[in-house]
Amino acid sequence: MKRYADIHCHMLPGVDDGAIDMETTMQMLEISYQEGARAIVFTPHYEGGNNQYQPAELEENYQMLKEKAAKMWPDLELYLGNELLYEQGIEEYVKDGSVHPMHQTKYVLVEFNVRISYQELYHAMQKMQKIRFRPIIAHVERYHCLTKHPERIAELCEMGVYLQMNMTSVLGNVFNENTRWCRKLLKEKRISFLGTDAHDTRHRSPYTGESMKWLEKHLEAEYLENILWKYPMKMLENKYLEI
Repeated sequence: MKRYADIHCHMLPGVDDGAIDMETTMQMLEISYQEGARAIVFTPHYEGGNNQYQPAELEENYQMLKEKAAKMWPDLELYLGNELLYEQGIEEYVKDGSVHPMHQTKYVLVEFNVRISYQELYHAMQKMQKIRFRPIIAHVERYHCLTKHPERIAELCEMGVYLQMNMTSVLGNVFNENTRWCRKLLKEKRISFLGTDAHDTRHRSPYTGESMKWLEKHLEAEYLENILWKYPMKMLENKYLEI
């Protein structure tokens, strides 16, 4: 069993469409721990002006869970962030502290409408960098404007944007175009972070065993260690990644 850091999940209870209560949260953490997670970043959804919580309430919820989890899994490190839904002007929420970056670093996890144009996505990343934040694109495999466009992936990486992929996206067969695309991105070392994007214990659970089998079989050991652990730890320390 390899240790890993899950940088994208919805396990905080009762704050978004993820874990509905503390019992579900604790069950999800137990699954994650048994699968090998030793660091988890909670990333509840953030939609400007349309959240079920206030930033201070989110922090209080997180601290309460940290104390509870420490009694069960003392070597499991828990962190707080947000998954920020991009819209025009959202960078102002980032600047004024309404959004939780990844563990109070300069890294911020950003998601988009799956049908966003490449021009809009590219300009959004430029805006995030202009306010001196380091954007991570959440579940990069979902966006139509990037699929089958390796030149766009390369351009984003070269400008300093980081890409996160959901671990289950490598599962499937060779006839599935999206599965092939995801595996290609990993084999070409375009992905910097992995996450479960877990929302519950059944349909969108934090189980990673099958995905890990593929990763261990097909990726170079050093690169796999980087994306499972080293890169997330550097990110959480607010260090630049040397990719």
